[in-house]
Amino acid sequence: MLKALALSLSGLLLLIGGASPVWSQDAKQADHMLFDFEGGQGAAGWSALEHAAPAIPDPIAKVETSAEHATSGKQSLKITFAGGKFPAVISKQVPGDWMPWETFSADVYVSRPCVVGFCAMQEGSTRATGWDGGVTRWTKTEFCQPGKNTITAALHPNEWSAIRAKLENGKEMGKVESFEIFVYQPHDGDAIYVDNVRLLTAKEPVKKEVKPKFQVLGTDLEVESVQELGKKLADKWKKPVKKSADEVEADFRAKFDALKKEHPQAQLAIFRDGDKGYDPDQPGKIFKGWKDAYWSSHGPDGLYVERSLNFGFAATQEIFMRHRSPLFRVELSSIPKGSKILAAELVIVRSGNYGKEHSPNVPNMWVAEACNRPWDESEVNAFQYAKEKYWKTIGGVNYGEDGDFLPVYLAHGPTQEFACFWDFTEAVRFWTDGKHANHGFMLHGDGKDWFQARLREASRVANHPAVFVVYEKPGK
Repeated sequence: MLKALALSLSGLLLLIGGASPVWSQDAKQADHMLFDFEGGQGAAGWSALEHAAPAIPDPIAKVETSAEHATSGKQSLKITFAGGKFPAVISKQVPGDWMPWETFSADVYVSRPCVVGFCAMQEGSTRATGWDGGVTRWTKTEFCQPGKNTITAALHPNEWSAIRAKLENGKEMGKVESFEIFVYQPHDGDAIYVDNVRLLTAKEPVKKEVKPKFQVLGTDLEVESVQELGKKLADKWKKPVKKSADEVEADFRAKFDALKKEHPQAQLAIFRDGDKGYDPDQPGKIFKGWKDAYWSSHGPDGLYVERSLNFGFAATQEIFMRHRSPLFRVELSSIPKGSKILAAELVIVRSGNYGKEHSPNVPNMWVAEACNRPWDESEVNAFQYAKEKYWKTIGGVNYGEDGDFLPVYLAHGPTQEFACFWDFTEAVRFWTDGKHANHGFMLHGDGKDWFQARLREASRVANHPAVFVVYEKPGK
C-alpha cells in the first residue's frame, strides 16, 4: 500500500512538472516523458535561441509540429534551420530536478549526415567557453546518419560535470532551467524531426569497448595504446639531448654520407616547407608540401564550440595526448615508386622551454598514428576531417572497418630538449610501398611530456617540421 502511494505521489509530481509519466516495468520509479509533442503540448513553449554559442550569431530556426517521423504518438517536433554555426531552439518547460533519472533518450530523424546536440542548462550553467564553462552544461552531441537515430546518454556521467546539484569543485548548480536542441553547421532549409524525448531511471548500458591493437612498425610489438608502449620500452629510454634543428640536420647529413659509402647511388631529400632540396632532380625547387592542423577533442561534450575550431594556419600549437594534438602530412610523391628507403627522420622543434609538470627528462613515449582520411587543413576539427565530411566519432577515434585512423604506429620514441626527432624510416616505407595512401599522421604522447611546437607557418624555415629521407631509386 505504501509503495503504491509513493508511486502515485511520484506520478503526481511529474504531472505537476508539465509532462505525463511513462511507467517502466523494470524500474521502481517512473521514466519521464520530457517531450512527445502531442495534444496541447505540441510546439508550445519552444522558440529559437539566437546565441547558443558565445559570439556566434546564428540565423533563427523555425519550430513546428509535424505528422512526419513521429515515434511516440502522432506528432514530432520539426526544426527547420536557416544555416549558421550552432543554431538552436529552446524550451523552459522542464522539471527542475533531474537527479532522480539516470539516462537521456531521444529519437531524431535527419535526411543527411550531421551532428545533432542536446543541452540542459541549470541555474549555475554558463555559456562561457573553455573548461570552466563547458563542465557547467549537460550536453550530448551525436553523429547522426540519414533516417531515424535513437540517441542516449548518461545524465550524471561524473562528479565534475553537469547535471549535478554541486560539482566536484564545489560550484552549486541549482535547478534545471531549460533544454536546447542544436545542429552543427546546418544548410539553409535543413530540417530535423525530434520525438520521444525521455528521462529514464535505468542507467545507460555500459558498452563493452573493444580496444584495437596497434601494430608498431619496425618491431614485432602490438599494443593497446601509446601508454602501454611507453611502459614496454621504458628500460630503453635514454636521457634527452639538447640540439638545434640545424644540428639535427647536420647529424642526418653525416648519416647520409656514411650510407653513400655502401650505397653510392643514394640520394638525400629534405621535405621542409619553404626549403629546397626535396627533389634531387630539381635541386632549386622550393617545397610546399607540408600540412598541419591542430584540434581539441577534449571532453566533455559541453566543449562543443572548442571542438569545432580549426587551427590549420597557426605558427605554433601544443602537442600532447591523443585528444589535444595536431595532424601532419608531408607530400612524398617526388620519391619514385619502388625506391629503396635507406633512412628517414621526422623533426619537430619546440617553441619555448618545457615546464616542471611535463618534461622530456622523464621516460616518455610518442607515436605517429596513421590517418585514413583525406583531411583539409583549413576545415578539419574534432567533428569533421573536411567540410561536411564527418569523422565516425569525436576526434576520429575509430579503427574498425574503414576506420578514421589505422591501428598502426608509423614511428615511436621519446622527445628531446629542443629539436625533437624520431626515426621515420618505417613511416616513409609505409607510404611509398604503393599499398597505402598517404593521409598523414597524428603525433601524440603518453602524457609524460607536453610541448608547444613550431609548425610550418613559423617564421624561421629551419624550424619548420621536416622529414629527411635517404633513398635509392629503383634499379640502382
